Amino acid sequence: MDWEEALSYSQNITTANYTDWRLPNTKELQSIIDYSRSLQTSGTVAINVMFDCTPINDPENNMNYGYYWSSTTHLDRATPASHAVYVCFGEGQGYMNGSLLDVHGAGAQRSDPKSGNAANYPQYFGPQGDVRYVYNLVRCVRTIN
Repeated sequence: MDWEEALSYSQNITTANYTDWRLPNTKELQSIIDYSRSLQTSGTVAINVMFDCTPINDPENNMNYGYYWSSTTHLDRATPASHAVYVCFGEGQGYMNGSLLDVHGAGAQRSDPKSGNAANYPQYFGPQGDVRYVYNLVRCVRTIN
């Protein structure tokens, strides 16, 4: 989903008889990363074992894990608020020196455009050739009092 769809989906979902779901902020997503795990070191996704992650195919058709949107808007851009922060639990990929590499590592926090034409993505951006998607995954959360 693009970011606006992710926000709407998380605010309108009813699951387990609850309707108070939302898109997590960056700190909430970071809190479930398990840095002792990664595709390179353990062959597993870097997330607390309590959670699952959705596998995807990367731009070279290798297995990775999707990037998960946060509710956090990235304001440090030429066009502020055009991007939102995501967290990756698999490889934080970039295209450098003619190769697709894990340039940021599991648990990386980056940002993608909030909207755009899916046919134009993935793209590579910046000095590390960050893989950018306009459609990312959603992990809904709710506040428990």
